[in-house]
Amino acid sequence: MNLIKTMGIANRLASLIILSAFAIAFTFSQYFYNLTYNAEISNANSSIEELLQIVSPTASIAAFVSDEELAKEVINGLMRSKNVKAAAFKSDSIKYEINAKYLQKANVQTFSIYHPFLTDEKIAEILVMPDFSNIERQAARISTGNTYALYLLAVIVTLVSIIICYFLVTRPLKRVSNSLHVLEPGTKDRIITPRYHEGTEIGVLVSDTNGILNNVEQKIKQERKLRAEIEALERRFRMLFENAKSSIVLLDTEGKLVLFNEAFVSLIESTGLYINKQNTEFGELLMELFLEPKLVLTSVRDAFTHGEIAMGEYQLRSFNQAANMWVQLFATQIDTDEGERYYQVMLNDISKRKLELEVLAKQADFDVLTKVLNRNGGEKAIQTKVQQKVEFALVLIDLNGFKQVNDTYGHDAGDEVLISVANRLTDTIRHDDVVIRWGGDEFVLLLKTENGREDMVRNAMDKVRNLIKKPIELAGSGLSVTIGMSAGVAFYPGTASRVDTLMKHADRAMYKAKEVKHTDPDNYLFFASTNKSED
Repeated sequence: MNLIKTMGIANRLASLIILSAFAIAFTFSQYFYNLTYNAEISNANSSIEELLQIVSPTASIAAFVSDEELAKEVINGLMRSKNVKAAAFKSDSIKYEINAKYLQKANVQTFSIYHPFLTDEKIAEILVMPDFSNIERQAARISTGNTYALYLLAVIVTLVSIIICYFLVTRPLKRVSNSLHVLEPGTKDRIITPRYHEGTEIGVLVSDTNGILNNVEQKIKQERKLRAEIEALERRFRMLFENAKSSIVLLDTEGKLVLFNEAFVSLIESTGLYINKQNTEFGELLMELFLEPKLVLTSVRDAFTHGEIAMGEYQLRSFNQAANMWVQLFATQIDTDEGERYYQVMLNDISKRKLELEVLAKQADFDVLTKVLNRNGGEKAIQTKVQQKVEFALVLIDLNGFKQVNDTYGHDAGDEVLISVANRLTDTIRHDDVVIRWGGDEFVLLLKTENGREDMVRNAMDKVRNLIKKPIELAGSGLSVTIGMSAGVAFYPGTASRVDTLMKHADRAMYKAKEVKHTDPDNYLFFASTNKSED
């Protein structure tokens, strides 16, 4: 079976033709042998009968006239036939036999001889023993010859058939096959149609194959063009990905890094971590990197639940005591056609912007000259305490004698006084109390109290006043100045629960103190009415 599989079509076709021819020749030779043999036997018997018909008149005369010599000539004539082995002439007066011993066998044929004039009167008989051995030998010889002729014819027909098939079918197909075998798809090479086969099935096969090769060439060209475009696009994306300033990461659902760029490596290293084969995971969605991972994870999951892109600004953990790092996070959920899920996370380092915003915020809320909270920052501080419902005393302070210093020694001297006052206030109050430059030479203190106790405030303000009224050295002049203060106090929430109302009460109390600053300078501190009012 393996031999048949490895045989070429020419050998297969030749083998099949030979086997078929010899099978047919063998079958028909047996049939024609028997047919010829039987026909020759029949012909031999017929020839004996014809011979007897020829000699029958002579034998009738010999029997009628009792001429023995004539009867002998008849029998001798019969014996000259190669198909007669023995013969005898028998009448009332003549008996003549040749090879009489063979006339005793069962296969002896008897022929009647009638009166020459009375045709229905039998007057003699001729006995003939056919030479069956010779007849059969002749029949076998002729049949064998015919068989050999049939085999020879089969061989000739087989050879002719093989030659015709080879030149008409096998050789053209082999040439087509060889051409197709060495042909490289996608090139201009095509199969040449064998001569005289333009309109045959082989020609149609070659034409259809060349048509397929044309299509393949076009497909390969399109594929090569598409592949080149994809490679170019891939190079651009890779360049974009690798040179991106933003950290880009692709994660699987278990938090394992699938893909990341150099910017992400730099970001990780700046936090004190590193990436290698043993350290490729930072928790689900990189949560281990963030200072508040639960907050980030909740925000991201909530966005994914609503089919949105997760965005936010979060602080990173520092593993090397580095400065605070902030990143802007964009996270998207990606589902592939194969049913796999990935997360794309992009981190933008916004630490510098955060720092700048903090500086701007500080500049907006702090007084540039004295470095304490300005009015804007003070209002936020007051509002925060109100929202947190923290009890406090709001002390509005107006400096006495500041205008004279300003007018006498100039604004630089006035600025020195304001700076000195702010520092003294800051040094005197507790760490959870607040100093605010409300404007000009007005300051506000937010002092933590309990149940609106005026004694606590007065004790604190006496320390403040004693420090404020100490001489202030003016830099570079060798001079010193002394100032005083008037103050008004309102309690939250005892005096008022609204900030503007609270300020009004403190302002009124402060002006009461201003009114007696010359007549009763030690009476510098007035409290607003304890009756709560929102006027």
